Amino acid sequence: MTVDIKDLERLQSHVKNLIAYRKRQDALAGKDYSGMSPKQVQKNGADLSWLGMDIEKAKHEAHAAAVDCGIASPRAEYGSIDFRPSAFHHYRHTPTLPRCRQ
Repeated sequence: MTVDIKDLERLQSHVKNLIAYRKRQDALAGKDYSGMSPKQVQKNGADLSWLGMDIEKAKHEAHAAAVDCGIASPRAEYGSIDFRPSAFHHYRHTPTLPRCRQ
């Protein structure tokens, strides 16, 4: 099986995003709350929640790209994912399907 360069570049892009998100998550989670105002603490928590949503979406996209590259096995089920990063927001994300599931 020959892997298309575009598939590898797509996987690389998703992995780079995932690494950047994880680094940002580590930086936000490592902050000392003792010197922050309550509003700053709340903002940091909200940023972590939204970042968690972005990480989960990036993991699903990277998995689909890895399946297309032949590196990973397809999952049994690919469905929509509901995210609630705050009390006021609700998002339904439909991950990209690998070509073998389309």
